[in-house]
Amino acid sequence: MQKRVAGAIAALVVTGVAGDAWADDKALMGLSSEIPITVQDAAAIEKGSVDLKLRGTFDRLKQDGGRNRLNLDPEIEVGVANGLSLKANPTYRVGNADDTRQGGVNLSAEINLLAPKDGRLGISLEPLIDIPYGSGGTATEVGIVGRVTQPLGTSTRAPRLHVNLGWRRLIDPESDQRENRFLMVAGVNFAVAPNTAVAFDILRDQQQERGKADNLVEVGVRHVIGDDLALGAGVGVGFGPDSPRYRVLVGVQRSF
Repeated sequence: MQKRVAGAIAALVVTGVAGDAWADDKALMGLSSEIPITVQDAAAIEKGSVDLKLRGTFDRLKQDGGRNRLNLDPEIEVGVANGLSLKANPTYRVGNADDTRQGGVNLSAEINLLAPKDGRLGISLEPLIDIPYGSGGTATEVGIVGRVTQPLGTSTRAPRLHVNLGWRRLIDPESDQRENRFLMVAGVNFAVAPNTAVAFDILRDQQQERGKADNLVEVGVRHVIGDDLALGAGVGVGFGPDSPRYRVLVGVQRSF
């Protein structure tokens, strides 16, 4: 599996280097909704724009018993005003791990406070609610994610540094569950070809079960076709006793 993903990432890079057309800078340098990896930027889509995204994340776990988990995660994002978009994404997990055959409906609003342009810091906030369904846990979560993006230059293709900090609160948790949990991600992305960019991040994501957290280092490639279609592929390696052995991320994004 890791060899296949590495081959797909290499193919995207080669395709980007060989391509002649220059992709739209915003589409190329955007890090939207885990395409290609977990870290996201602080940019918001424009009023009237619509983004459709289809993502899949496969985790190979270390635990005893079932070790395979595939998270299917489509999303629609609509720009309802300048600096404000609304998102909806129903997720579902399949496989033989303990927390599969269940999912959730995540509803959120992304509020862009500062746009990361002309070398200026970008800041966004995303309040959210996650309503579960399927077998297993039935507790709703609420929370907020803050994102900061710092361009390393004034060019629209300058490398960018990103920090994401998230907090979630579980409503009516079980005795073995966290009431509050946190997400911390730091990453960078930069263009390597007219229509291809590479991203790296390191993350710590506390899980609902007390004492457990996912820690990963990820690398991914984002490749843009035209001005409205982006493909993403990434792979992550876990460290720490509770983290997945590895993670594979794939996604496609279409803008209208």
